[in-house]
This record gives sequence, structure tokens and C-alpha cells, in this order.
Amino acid sequence: MSDQRRDLERGMYGRAVPVRPAPGDRSPTECPRGHNLAIATVRSGYHHRYGLTAITCGACHALGDPLATWCLVDPARQYDAGTAPSSGLVLVRTPPPLRGGVGQLSLRIDGETQADVDLAICGPCKRGVIEHVRTDIPRRGYGRVLIAAALALAAPTEYLWSTTRIADDPVTRAFWAGISWPGKLGTTDYCTDMDRAAGRLPDW
Repeated sequence: MSDQRRDLERGMYGRAVPVRPAPGDRSPTECPRGHNLAIATVRSGYHHRYGLTAITCGACHALGDPLATWCLVDPARQYDAGTAPSSGLVLVRTPPPLRGGVGQLSLRIDGETQADVDLAICGPCKRGVIEHVRTDIPRRGYGRVLIAAALALAAPTEYLWSTTRIADDPVTRAFWAGISWPGKLGTTDYCTDMDRAAGRLPDW
């Protein structure tokens, strides 16, 4: 484990609070525990390590809940690898070499990847496939933000989304159940461009 990742887990230079996707400047109406923030009260601040807005639920804070504070991430704010800031929490997009090929979205903190998702998107066929989700620090919401970032690239109202086979374990099931996945789960809908890019069809 790198010194930077160890510092992040220990909370040096800013505690590693959970993150949640929040498109644009949309303010949350509920905390991660489901409390109505109009009743629970809410305060906002700035998380210096992430470089993001931090929200604290008054009810959770009063109860000593570790999820009382979380940060908002705009899933549509994505950078190319060459232009990504080297500080704070950022989403970085690596496009595939071919149409329908597998690209990647990664979540980086101070330039170091903490989580990533492999995905294939085909514009002409209006299909998206999540190939794999990885995270080095679990239960921080990084995977949730990456899925939201994928859907920001190809809206589920316009694209047919699916995933490759998922592991049959409680942690994986809980993850997918908690993000309100809009597509097929564990049943892959590849298009011909995706099959061709992966070498499953001849290139002609």
C-alpha cells in the first residue's frame, strides 16, 4: 500500500468521507441514511482533500453517525487523462481505441487511482456495458459515483445498459441493489461493434 493511500485511509489532510453523485449544482434532499434534510437540518462546507462541497446531516451528526458528512461529486464533470487536475478528487475518462471497445472511467484522489470501471459504449447502437467495477477503498461510494459517471456518458433513457456476469456474493449484490441500476444485471447485451472490437467477430 502506498503512503498516499495509507494517509487517505487514516484521514490525514482531510478525513476520507463518503461521496455521492450529485449532477450539476443540485442540492440533496436526503442524507445517505435517508433523513429528510429539511427536517434533520443540514450544513455545508468544503472538503480540502477532495476539493469538493461537503454536506453534513444534522440528525446523523447528533447521533454520532460516521456517515453524517459526505461530499457531492458531479458525475458529468470528467477529465481526459492529460488534462486531469493532480489534486483533489476527480473523474478521469480513458476512451477505447475502437468504436464499441472497452474504455475506462477512474476516480482519482491527488492523482492516484482509488477506483475504476471498465465499460463499452456504442453510440450508433445505443448500448452500454459495464464490464468490471473495482475499488481499493470499499464503502466510500466511489463505485456508486463511477456508475453515475458512466450513465452520464450515455443516458439510460436513450441507451440500453447491461453488465457482464456479476459475482454472487452479498457485497456485490448489495452494491448493485443500492444504486438503482437501470439496465440488465448479469446479462450482457453486446452489439456487433462491441463484438468486433473484442475480436469476437471478424473485422469486415
